[in-house]
Amino acid sequence: MKIKTFIITTKKISAISGHGGSQCANRNFLAFCNYFNASNITIFNLYECYTKSKILKRINFLFFRWFGLDKNNERVILNKIADADLVFIEDSRYGRISKIIKQKYPLKKIIVFFHNSEYEYIKQEHSHNLIRQHIVKKNEEWACKYSDKIVVLNKRDKSVIQKLYGRVADAVIPISFSNKQIEFNKNEISYPPTALFLGSNFFANIHGIKWFIEKVLPFVKIKLKIVGKNMDKANLPKNDKLEIIGYIESLDDCMQNADFIVLPIFKGSGMKVKTCEALMHGKNIIGTQEAFQGYDVDFEKVGACCETAEEFIKAINEFPSRFNRKYNEYSRSKFLEKYSNDVTFRQFAKMFEELE
Repeated sequence: MKIKTFIITTKKISAISGHGGSQCANRNFLAFCNYFNASNITIFNLYECYTKSKILKRINFLFFRWFGLDKNNERVILNKIADADLVFIEDSRYGRISKIIKQKYPLKKIIVFFHNSEYEYIKQEHSHNLIRQHIVKKNEEWACKYSDKIVVLNKRDKSVIQKLYGRVADAVIPISFSNKQIEFNKNEISYPPTALFLGSNFFANIHGIKWFIEKVLPFVKIKLKIVGKNMDKANLPKNDKLEIIGYIESLDDCMQNADFIVLPIFKGSGMKVKTCEALMHGKNIIGTQEAFQGYDVDFEKVGACCETAEEFIKAINEFPSRFNRKYNEYSRSKFLEKYSNDVTFRQFAKMFEELE
C-alpha cells in the first residue's frame, strides 16, 4: 500500500534483530513491511539521540522527555512527519511524542506499542525513584490519550493499562518469531540433564537466577548453563554444577543441546521473549507464572509451572521420568499455532485495516 509510515524506535538498527526487546521491535517492523510498501516506511532512531550529559537529561526530564528526546528532536520529528499518513511509536514511554503530534497534526493516525506496562515495570526496577516513575506514568497517560491505536502483548497488560489510564487496548498481539529452519535435536535427555537459562545481566534475570542457584540448584541433579550478555560479569553464587557463558551470537546450538529451559523469573511486565524462543526450538520448559505470562500453553505438556523452591525441586527431579527427549513436539506445535510471525502479521493486518 502507498500509505507513508513513520516509525519512531528506541532500538539500534544494527541490532534490531538481536536478542530480547530488539527481537520484538524487529517483528513489529517486519509486520509493517509485510502490509505496507517498505519503500514508504521511514525510521527515526531515538537511540542514536541519547545524550551522556546528566544535566541535559535532567532538564529534558523536567519536560517529561524520556531518554533520547529533546526539544530539537521533537522539532525534527514534527518536520519529518509532515507528509506521513501513519506514525508508529515503538515505546509507550514516549507518549509526549503522541501528544505533540496530535496537537499539530490532529488528523494523523498514531499507533503506540506497549512492550510492557512500563509504569508497573519501572516501579520494580527503580522502586525508590519516584520522579522517574512519575515521568513514565505521565508519558503512558499521554500515549493512551493521544493515539488512535494502542497495542499490548498480553491480557494482563491490557487490564493494568485500562485500570491505570481508562484506555482499552485496541489489539493484543503477543511476541512472535519468524518460522526459521531449525535442526531439532531429538536425542534422549542426558543424565544428569542440562538446564539452560537465557538472559542478559538485567535486574529481573539476576534476581531470578540468583534465587534459583541458592534455593534450588543444591537440591537437584542437573547441570546449569547460563548464557547471556554480561552474565559472565554478574556477581552470582558459586556452584560446581554451574557454567556461565557470556554473550553468543547464535543461541541455536546451546538451545538444542539443552535438555530443558529453566525460567525462574518473578519480576517484569509484558512477555518474556526467551519463552517464545524456547517454544520455537521445541524445548521442554520449567518456569514461573511470570515466565509464561501471555502464553497459552498446557504447563504439564510443555514442562512445569513453579513458584516456590519446593515446586522447582520437585519438577526438576521428576523431569527425567516425565520427558525422555530434548525435543518437545507440543512446544513446537504451540509456537506454530500462536507465536509465529505468520499468525501475528494477520493480527497486525486486521488493526491496519481498521485505520483505513
